[in-house]
Amino acid sequence: MSPPRLPRIHQISPHYAQISSLSSPSSMQPPQSYLLLSSPLTALCHCVRLFGPKHGSTLTREIISVARDLIVSVKALLQTFLDAEEIQRGRSTGKAGDEYLVRTGAVHEIINHARSGLSHDNAAAVQKVLAQNHASLDDGLQEVDGMITTQSSADNAPAGDWEDDGWSELGMDSRTPMTSEELERTKKVHAMLRLSTLLHDRIIRNVLTVSAGPQLDLSSRFVKSLDSLPPHSSSLVVASDDLVSTLYTPQTPSEITAELAAFIKVIENLRSTLLELLQEPDLADQLPAMNLQTSTSYQRDPKKWFLTCFAQIQKAADSLESVLNTHE
Repeated sequence: MSPPRLPRIHQISPHYAQISSLSSPSSMQPPQSYLLLSSPLTALCHCVRLFGPKHGSTLTREIISVARDLIVSVKALLQTFLDAEEIQRGRSTGKAGDEYLVRTGAVHEIINHARSGLSHDNAAAVQKVLAQNHASLDDGLQEVDGMITTQSSADNAPAGDWEDDGWSELGMDSRTPMTSEELERTKKVHAMLRLSTLLHDRIIRNVLTVSAGPQLDLSSRFVKSLDSLPPHSSSLVVASDDLVSTLYTPQTPSEITAELAAFIKVIENLRSTLLELLQEPDLADQLPAMNLQTSTSYQRDPKKWFLTCFAQIQKAADSLESVLNTHE
């Protein structure tokens, strides 16, 4: 059975349109408002309960989160109705009316999001989570790139011409230039993070885009196995951030070594999960046939591309580890 499409969350909107038509707080009638809202909220809760493990835990969590936000917002709106006496006292200031409008707007905003932004299946929900994480990975990569660029600028600047940015007052003097060894480590970390960020991007744009395609009728087992990707993605963000944090001067090689080991462990776990997903027959058949706007070699054998990328990440890690051991 295909996942339910939350029709009742769309049916709630006309009821809230009636609420928003109230012209002033004085026209609110708490009993009628409660009755107006109770039926669609009950329908919404019933609809949410239709989702279970077979639909994927990532999609289910997203739907529960939206429903919970909606119920909390409606509760706040109803509280405005129930505070009728206080609203009457605040009529002259307009504060009660403003609060009512703000809370009504919050309810409509959540409903509009559910209409246009709710994931249609588990693959789309997983893709959404990874896309959010990817922004953090990009930030980390840009942060390391900035370190290298700043160092290059410092090397070319006259002595004493590096502007004080105030970090020295907190014991973190960003003006301290890197040694040649520190710069070498930073460049190797940058190369490794560039590969891992590219890998993460390919998972989002290719594997999950194809998985979410309407032409695929993926098995329940595969739908559930997609749920293993968001934890790996989040772990990659944490491991990357922790590794980046060790690059600020003065660097401590032992700290970089420890965070590198944690980073590689995350990559290995992601590799195991991703290669298992690529064994799904329906997905394996579809990936090469899709117009993915990528290299011909990728289209011929996507699994080989991922294996090569993982190998390159490991090669970059080995190179960094060699440098760390040399300068100990």
